[in-house]
Amino acid sequence: MKFIKFLAVFISALVTVSRLTTSFTAAESAETITISALPEKYLDGQETELYRRVLQNVTAIAEGRQSAETFYIDMPTPFPSKKKYEDAVEKVMFFIRNYTPEYFFWADSSGYLVYSTTRCGIIYGISPAYQKQGDENRIDPSRLNDVKLALANAKTIADKYKRKSAYEKIIGYADEICALNVYNKAAAADHKNYFQKNIDPWELVYVFDNDPSTNVVCAGYAHAFQYLCGLGGIECHYVTGTVNESHAWNIVTLDGASYLVDITFCDGFPEEDIKKHHPYVLDNVAANAQDGFSTYFPYSGYLSSDMETYKYGNEEMKYLPEELRTLSIKAYHKQGYQFELWHLLLILLAAVGIVRFIKKKRAERDSDDY
Repeated sequence: MKFIKFLAVFISALVTVSRLTTSFTAAESAETITISALPEKYLDGQETELYRRVLQNVTAIAEGRQSAETFYIDMPTPFPSKKKYEDAVEKVMFFIRNYTPEYFFWADSSGYLVYSTTRCGIIYGISPAYQKQGDENRIDPSRLNDVKLALANAKTIADKYKRKSAYEKIIGYADEICALNVYNKAAAADHKNYFQKNIDPWELVYVFDNDPSTNVVCAGYAHAFQYLCGLGGIECHYVTGTVNESHAWNIVTLDGASYLVDITFCDGFPEEDIKKHHPYVLDNVAANAQDGFSTYFPYSGYLSSDMETYKYGNEEMKYLPEELRTLSIKAYHKQGYQFELWHLLLILLAAVGIVRFIKKKRAERDSDDY
């Protein structure tokens, strides 16, 4: 009878621990990382103020509340020179382009800047894909609804993995993006003309619009992954450079280390192999150099062991710290402790064994006493 009571109390305690652990994991997963706030780690005080003011205007344009024709940013503290202000704006615009995909999807490659030491005028062009008829400086409200729907779809995907570990989220996000998209070879082959006609293949909207006829190139993959990571509480950076030709990919930081994630190259694999290998997700960095790194395929007989050399762009070299750009040469696997059902069963069996052993020893001792 005592053994049964002990067992009941023990199981109750284990269930409580399991629930607490699950709650802790869920709370940990519920933490969010605002991707648009990450650049402030790399900006000084005056640059941060400028970044926030530019982002306010970019957001207003993206939400249809403001014209993109021009906006002026007045700084409370003047920059020491026009050159200093110009350098700061160029740095800020790098982070706007790379860390706010949900707000900066509409911009095309036109535009210019006007400076003084206290005021900056920024003139943008809206991509033809998003221009309002009769007003090329405002976003078409119908397209704005398309963007809102795409972002809502992205959130649905992120919520699907809300209670998963960081590792499971990242693999899950890669699977989801690859399932939703096929690499847009036409846009990649006709980059200049295609870019002038439609910016979407370089942005996240086409990934999450639930339209199989709209697809993206590497930038779209990387922006989409970055956005999901932000919703999922994972620090993720969008970077550009070259892998034989112009390319975009991601750096994810986990447990203080940087890892490669390249969804574009993942999508080059057959679906069954994407799920099995993920050769460009948190894995396969062979060596680092000052301006980039090398990767490899470790699967004998699959794609051989070809090396790929990634080179960071000039702006990445200039604005991102070396410790972020230096990737781990060790693969990241599921780390940390997670309490699962089989752990409970294993502990229960061990407890039963210990209790039986104690009862046996007591019986032997009682027997010896007689």
